[in-house]
Amino acid sequence: MNYLILIDRYFPTPVSGAVMIKDLVDQLHIEGHQVTVLTASSQIEKKYDIEIMNNIKILRVRANNQKNLNYPKRLIFELFLQRRIWRHYKSNNLPKPDFLIAYSPTIFWSFIIKKIIDRERIPVYLILRDIFPKWALDTGIISRFNPVYWFLKWHENRLYNLTNFIGVQSESNIKYFSGHKYNTNVETLYNFKKLGSQVPKKVDIRSRFNLGEKVIFVFGGNLGFAQDPSNLLMLVRAFKDYEGAHFLFIGEGTEFDNVLKEKESQSLDNLHLMPAVSDDEYQSILLECDVGLISLRRDFKTDNFPNKLLNYMEYELPILASINAGNELLELISSYKNGLASINGEDEDFIMNAKILSESKNLRNDMGKRGKTLLAEKFDVKSSLNKINISLKSYKNL
Repeated sequence: MNYLILIDRYFPTPVSGAVMIKDLVDQLHIEGHQVTVLTASSQIEKKYDIEIMNNIKILRVRANNQKNLNYPKRLIFELFLQRRIWRHYKSNNLPKPDFLIAYSPTIFWSFIIKKIIDRERIPVYLILRDIFPKWALDTGIISRFNPVYWFLKWHENRLYNLTNFIGVQSESNIKYFSGHKYNTNVETLYNFKKLGSQVPKKVDIRSRFNLGEKVIFVFGGNLGFAQDPSNLLMLVRAFKDYEGAHFLFIGEGTEFDNVLKEKESQSLDNLHLMPAVSDDEYQSILLECDVGLISLRRDFKTDNFPNKLLNYMEYELPILASINAGNELLELISSYKNGLASINGEDEDFIMNAKILSESKNLRNDMGKRGKTLLAEKFDVKSSLNKINISLKSYKNL
């Protein structure tokens, strides 16, 4: 079978969605399928480039680096990106696809999806990781009375109605769709990862930052509004005079500079802040860390399973989470006992959980092993691809 993959950023861009879809593409290739990826890149000089990597065709169009764009500019960027991808896709003799798998965010895929299905007559599976603009409305970024909200809502509705299947990342996300009459099938598709892909140690963070035997709490990935960096910084401040622990934040995002300013103004010497690194380097750093941090805004009303969770579990790091009330992740961590979770805003619980994990190596080891078991049971890319294929092939057989 020939698969067409649509995603705004792809490997080697060091963002979680790009890495996750790379694992999916690799699994498709292992199973003998042909794959073409349509994406954007800020690393090419030509208007577009077609690269062949392990028999996988990757069409990249030139684009700005999204991390340098404010919200209005990013909206315009995402809105017109699909048109540029379509222009170069239709003008090149790429393999005719049997299926289309699209990744969201962004919600601005309806134009190109409509063009592709009109020309190719193929089913579409949408891997939906953010329910947007709902979370922006819930957190007060935008008002229901703002015309931009209804503009975004129109694009969201059109995207969902053009897809045949939508994979959301938790059971509770399905409830969002039960109150809407979308012409699509919705199912739970957890985030996924290629298992057994640990990399050898390539860096020595402990020596580089003179950390010795300190317990390293690591946060890797996007540092943006949704991750509530102020919540993480509260924890760092609480441990400012605690000699046995250190914090390491690795990533990029709209709040990166604000976190850096806070670190410097508050003299938070127990925090090192690193820009995004390659996936291999990031994985290598995780080998030296002890606890994986997750933070989500307290006013979220939909579930979010951050992809960083999978990397933490791969390297047997216990999870320290501070997230929104009602999030399915609270129950998951409690059931598998692979970490300690509290509700964002309950600062004393967050701090106490961090102290518990920092003081017991045996507890960290036990929780880390249970996390590795959970990873294999629920988040393996093989089972996720199988679920996607069952849905797509059921449509083809109608």
